[in-house]
Amino acid sequence: MENADLPLGTVQVEKDTLRIYGFSFQYPETSKLEFNPKFKREDGDVAVKSPDKANIFVSWGNLDKVIKKAPTIQDHAKFSLDRVKKSVQGKMTTLESKDIKVAGHDAVFNHVKIEVPRRGLFGKGTLQEVRSVHLHCDQTHRFYVIYSTATQENKEAQGRTMQEIVDSLQCHGF
Repeated sequence: MENADLPLGTVQVEKDTLRIYGFSFQYPETSKLEFNPKFKREDGDVAVKSPDKANIFVSWGNLDKVIKKAPTIQDHAKFSLDRVKKSVQGKMTTLESKDIKVAGHDAVFNHVKIEVPRRGLFGKGTLQEVRSVHLHCDQTHRFYVIYSTATQENKEAQGRTMQEIVDSLQCHGF
């Protein structure tokens, strides 16, 4: 098991903390938070939107529900990546996949590249990078998924922000 040390370097950024429904994480002070209007204590998601359009999403939900579809954290991560691949209908290449520790829990980090085919006659294909961290917290009976979809232009800044969120996640006991 490695620590949640994602390979992205460090840049000092002023941070703020979101503390809600018994969990918390830090995010850059310059970012804007957007909550899904249907979110609630049991499940939901929040987008951390930076000025350079590098968006990170933090989702949570009932652990028992996800275990029915994907019994292990590895199964959960694979299920999510398969859904992403289907939704963009592109070629997906795994850049990195590793087991990490987040807030004392086993977690899975994935970093994939997706070649999205062009749309229509004149469009051109695009390249996206998707990073995700899947975590199951037995103490709160919740799962957490932290993920981002980046373009080539904002992948470094977005990777650093995602690492800060992952490193600061507190899912229980604070």
